[in-house]
Amino acid sequence: MRFALLPLGVSFLITQVLADGASILTAMTTITNATLALNTTLNSFPSNPELAIGDIAPLLVDSVNLLDDINNGVTVATQSANLTLPETIEVAQATLNLSTAVSTTLSNLMRTKANFDKLKVITPVVLVNLKLENAASERFGAAVVAKVPPAFQAQALSLLAPIEASFNTTIAYYS
Repeated sequence: MRFALLPLGVSFLITQVLADGASILTAMTTITNATLALNTTLNSFPSNPELAIGDIAPLLVDSVNLLDDINNGVTVATQSANLTLPETIEVAQATLNLSTAVSTTLSNLMRTKANFDKLKVITPVVLVNLKLENAASERFGAAVVAKVPPAFQAQALSLLAPIEASFNTTIAYYS
């Protein structure tokens, strides 16, 4: 009777290993969605000269949520098994989508800096968040690249380069 449960256990373990690529993709989708949510908040940020601290609450909430999602992604990627070739291709496509979202959002963040400068405390807070999100993004990227087959790791790193460049440009702009 015990032996009848063995195939179920093996099947469960195989499913868990095969789901790791899907878990990384889910984490990437979550991060992309959080990035797009932040971008939406940036696009709706008021530009009036009489900003109040309450005007920045949605921005801070979205930024903290994004950082949390990136850190969760680091955990998922670190605990995942190595990616198969089909999973690597899917992750590459998801990386391109994420890169576009990050680039657009960070460009909008630079565009809205003048609005943040009206409340003297906001620009330094945004800069701190940028640095934290950049560091988390670097950890997430490294964890994902480590799961890519070795023959494709250089290409995987090159897909991350635009994200790093966007962060570096935006951090320099806010510094």
